[in-house]
Amino acid sequence: MKLSLTALSLLVAVAPAFAQSSDDQFASSINLVRDAVMRQPSQFKGRPRFELMTQETGPNDPILLAQKPLLDLIKKVEGSVVFLAMTVPNEENPAKPGHATCTGFFTDAMKELGRASIITTNAHCVEKLAIGAEVEVGLYTGNDNRPKMTKGKVLAYGNSRGAKDIAFVELNDASLNRRALPIWTKLDRGETVVAIGNPLGLTYSVSKGIVSAIGRDNLSGQFVLDANQSDVAVNPGNSGGPLFNMWGSVVGINTMIASQSGGFEGISLSVPAGYITLAMQQYKRTGDLKMGALQLEVSASSTTKTLTAGKATPGGPAAAAQIQPGDQLLKVDGVDLGVMEPEDAMKAFLTYVKYHSPGEKLSLSVKRAGADVVVPVTLGEAKPAEPQRPEWAPIPPKEKKDKNGPASFVTI
Repeated sequence: MKLSLTALSLLVAVAPAFAQSSDDQFASSINLVRDAVMRQPSQFKGRPRFELMTQETGPNDPILLAQKPLLDLIKKVEGSVVFLAMTVPNEENPAKPGHATCTGFFTDAMKELGRASIITTNAHCVEKLAIGAEVEVGLYTGNDNRPKMTKGKVLAYGNSRGAKDIAFVELNDASLNRRALPIWTKLDRGETVVAIGNPLGLTYSVSKGIVSAIGRDNLSGQFVLDANQSDVAVNPGNSGGPLFNMWGSVVGINTMIASQSGGFEGISLSVPAGYITLAMQQYKRTGDLKMGALQLEVSASSTTKTLTAGKATPGGPAAAAQIQPGDQLLKVDGVDLGVMEPEDAMKAFLTYVKYHSPGEKLSLSVKRAGADVVVPVTLGEAKPAEPQRPEWAPIPPKEKKDKNGPASFVTI
């Protein structure tokens, strides 16, 4: 106790000097306190003294070193993020078209498409435009406020209301393409992630957070194929931008937020990066990202561990293939649904169908009356869901909500 009181009195005695001294004098004063408290007994001799550490100490400053991985990550990937600006139809006043801004990023497409890169973004950013429509693309110049603007065009897009919110854009001048970002599909809750995008037109904004949840499939009572949740701050304009892990690989496309106000409130959702690969494979096969459909009701039973066909839409692909109510779905092409848990099997089945285009042929293996039957089926166009059926739509329309009411999911 006596030692503690002595130490306190010494600190109090030198405190006024701290307030008026330079950084060097501050470090010297700390050492005076250390020497007085310890009285330099033999066991402390030779121990290092306090040294002043500020950013003037250079690249070895411990504070700067702790931040270096994040700073290096941002420098590594920021040049591959693009600013997208486009003129879109105005449904309320066709004479005055609207303007929209989003984000995109150069994605590695060599394995899937045989090309060095392609710009990935959200379908809801460009789906009001025609395929081949011109868009303005801003390339990073090293200045966060002034991207270099060039021309690009829309290659293909999915259906944002059909849980397929992915689109591809390319530059008219391929020589301007930037480094392609790799895709990574493994993600864990608690993992640190970083977003770069153009919220509210503030180009190349960076935000950081953690993964909050994996594989959300039901938002506001609506089934969505898959969405990963994080607390990374994103806002309107971030749509289509990349979500990175700390190795600089893309783990998702920032797509929507849960919000009462229309702005970020701590919950953002991204399309998992694995769907980009599926979209590239579809684009290579068909040249589009249209959504195929069986027009068939399917139910998953956790009791019987089965995926079962229900009613088929008259005149639709499933009806034409004579899929019968009660057929148990075992396989779709090479995907074995029978070895999966029912919910996983449903997601795998829907994913396979959604990432094939109308006109593509699939082979369904079903169990019917105790026998295994192979049913060939040709996919048709996706049609609006019947009123009594749940819509597979990830993004409800943006509506003004009471700020005290439930959060809605808003496209960003």
